[in-house]
Amino acid sequence: MKAIVLTGFGDPAKFLELTTLPDPAPPGPGEVVIRVTARSVHPGNLAMIRGRFNIPLPADGFLVPGADGVGVVEAVGEGVDPASGVKPGERVIFNPSPGAWAERLKTRVELVTPVPDGLSDAVAAQLLPNAVIAFLLLRAAQRAVPDAGRETPILLTAAGSAVASFLTVAARRRGLKVIGAVRSTRGAEALSARFPDVAVVSTAEPDWIDQIRRAASGQPLQVIMDPVGGAMASDLVRLLGDGGALLFYGGLAAEPVALGSIQLAHHEIMFKGVSSARWLQTTSAEQRRDDVAEAIEIGRAAPEPFEVAASYDLARFAEAIVHMERADRHGAVLLTSNA
Repeated sequence: MKAIVLTGFGDPAKFLELTTLPDPAPPGPGEVVIRVTARSVHPGNLAMIRGRFNIPLPADGFLVPGADGVGVVEAVGEGVDPASGVKPGERVIFNPSPGAWAERLKTRVELVTPVPDGLSDAVAAQLLPNAVIAFLLLRAAQRAVPDAGRETPILLTAAGSAVASFLTVAARRRGLKVIGAVRSTRGAEALSARFPDVAVVSTAEPDWIDQIRRAASGQPLQVIMDPVGGAMASDLVRLLGDGGALLFYGGLAAEPVALGSIQLAHHEIMFKGVSSARWLQTTSAEQRRDDVAEAIEIGRAAPEPFEVAASYDLARFAEAIVHMERADRHGAVLLTSNA
C-alpha cells in the first residue's frame, strides 16, 4: 500500500516521503482494517511532524502521520458485534488511530463509528479532528467557569478556522454566546455572513479590543479560547475579569507567550492547555460515543463550516501541506486515496 512516512522531526519537505509499505496484517479480536478514503490535513498533524509534541520515533525509525479520517471497512476480527454496524463494506470515521496517512490502517473497533449515507466523505473526514477539541474546550470552560457563555460571551480567536466554526455551532446548540475574532476585515465579513447573529471583530482594526468589550456589553470576559498564543496573549489577558480562563489549544504563533505576572495573580486568571490527544485518556467511553454522535448530527444538520479548499491525492502531499499553510486559505485541505 502507498503511505506517507515521517523519518525524522522537522521540515515536512525534508522528513516526509511517499513509499510502499506492507498492507496491515489481518485484524485480531476486536480489530478492524479500514481502507482510508479521505483525511484532513490540520495544524496538529504539522506540529507533530515538526517535533513540537516531543515524542520519539518508533524503534524502526519512521512513523505514518495522521490519526483520523473516513474510509471503508475491509475486514473485522473476532468479537466485533455486527449490531455495531461496523462490518465489511461499511463507511466509517475513526479517531484516534495512528497511521491515517496510508491507504489502509488497522485499529480497535471502539474507535470506529459508521456514518450515514447522507454525510459526504469531505464532511466526514473533518468531523472528529474538529469535534474532539471543540467538546474538550467546552467542557474545560465549564469546569473553569460554570456559567461561561451564559451571560458573558466566550471569545474565540482564529474564529474562521474549522475548529472555531465547529465550536460556534456546538456552543449555540448549548445556548452559549460567543464572539469571534479574526485577523482580517475580509475574514470578519466572511464569518459574519456565515453566522449573522455572532459578533465578529477583526484584530487588524486598531480598536479591536474596544470592539470586543462593546460586544460583551462592557463586561469582562470569563473565557477565551485561543489556538494562536504569541504576543497577542497579553492583549487577551486584558479582556479577562476576575477568575477568568484563557484556554490554549494550539500554538500557531512562532513567538512565545510573554506575560506580566501581576495582572494574572491579581485577577486570579487561569491558563490551561487543552489537547485532543488526551481525549482517549481523559474521556469516558460513554462520553466519547456521545461526542461522536453529536459530531455526526452537526455534520448532517450544519455542513456549512466544513468547506473544502482543495483535495490532493496522497502522492501530492507536499502540495497539500503548502496549501494548508497559505494565509489566504478558506476551508479544509484533504488528502484522498482510492486504492
